[in-house]
Amino acid sequence: MNKRDLLSMAGHNLLRHKGRTILTVLGVMIGVTAIIVMISLALGLTASMTSTMEQWGSLNEVQVYRGYSISDKGESKVLLLNDAKIEEIKLMEGVEAVMPQVQIGVSVKWGKKEGYLNIIGVDPALMETFDFSVGEGRLLSETDTYQIVLGGRTSDNFYDPNDEHYWENYVYDADAIYQSTVSMLGQKLKGEINNYSGEQVKTKQVSFEVVGVLPKDDNNHAWNVYMPLNTIKKLEEFTLSDDEKKDRKKNGTSYNQVLVMTSDPEHAKSVSQALRDEGYSASAIADQLSGIEQFSKTAQAVLGGIGSITLLVAAIGIINTMVMSIYERTKEIAIMKVVGATFTDIRLLFLAEAGLIGLCGGILGIGISFGLSRLVNMVASEYMVSLGGTAGDLSMITPGLVVLALGFSIMVGVVAGIYPANKAVKLSPIEAMRNN
Repeated sequence: MNKRDLLSMAGHNLLRHKGRTILTVLGVMIGVTAIIVMISLALGLTASMTSTMEQWGSLNEVQVYRGYSISDKGESKVLLLNDAKIEEIKLMEGVEAVMPQVQIGVSVKWGKKEGYLNIIGVDPALMETFDFSVGEGRLLSETDTYQIVLGGRTSDNFYDPNDEHYWENYVYDADAIYQSTVSMLGQKLKGEINNYSGEQVKTKQVSFEVVGVLPKDDNNHAWNVYMPLNTIKKLEEFTLSDDEKKDRKKNGTSYNQVLVMTSDPEHAKSVSQALRDEGYSASAIADQLSGIEQFSKTAQAVLGGIGSITLLVAAIGIINTMVMSIYERTKEIAIMKVVGATFTDIRLLFLAEAGLIGLCGGILGIGISFGLSRLVNMVASEYMVSLGGTAGDLSMITPGLVVLALGFSIMVGVVAGIYPANKAVKLSPIEAMRNN
């Protein structure tokens, strides 16, 4: 008997008792739906947590600061982030780009207002690599010198010293602050840098040209100002004492912070850990992924287990249906044996019937799951919006989950059909004909 005939006969046998077959299929459908919906909730929650982390910054990025090492004699040594160390970091596995940063504080005047800005020197060629994007104007170019790019809330760093009620009347408005920052585009800001290392304070006047403003929703860089690294190095050198200048000639520029971009979150974690092992202060948002991954696995196991209980009950229903079918079809089975059907043919016939029940239940369960998932996401999104949050999917059904659920439902059907199939094979044709 070929496989097509087996499937055709199996389908015909199931349709002979439509009511019983439908009820058994519904049991499988409920089990599959329970598994998919439960696991989709775990996947959705994990994706939501990961998405929240991505808002803090790139998962491929590592932030590195100076560190300390202690010798066997108990002596402490400062671990500098200089050009030599940067070259070492560039050679680490998975590292795609390294961007050192130098920060200086500058007193700045903007029209009648005064403020204090934290200006960070960066490599203009690497800004896009490190996820900088422009909201208005442009990013820095390699030919820029005293040009600057503002974070979206830079204007909030300024105040009017002649308005004694300025802070009393201050109202925080994110949209107004961003529009005020955008209005600075194309303007010249007058800055003042001071050197306090000597007996007398030395002052240097500088002028900055605003060429770009970062996007409004870029909260990671909202309060900072960025300009070319080479220019910042020169400005910072003005603030150094004589001893600090000698140290710079000896060890090179010591950077405040170094950003490292890796090829993926796994390399971000390994690079971060390697630098911490050396004694540097290094952190990556990806370091937190381990906890989320463990939570995801636990949640999927627990919720999937709860859904599997329902499918287990459905498997018992399949066994019951198939055993009843055997008792009703003993004469038919006997005739099949008499006319030459092998044990394998009979076993495959009953396994095919059980597998078809699992397949039909799985397909229906997948369809119902998508409907329930959409309903859950609609309700959850409306609830989050009502609380002032953002809409997001609480339930996430992935293609892999669909394939897994369908394969599992078929497997459950086939496994549940093993006992009835073996029972049918062992049935004596003589006894069957005699009892009928």
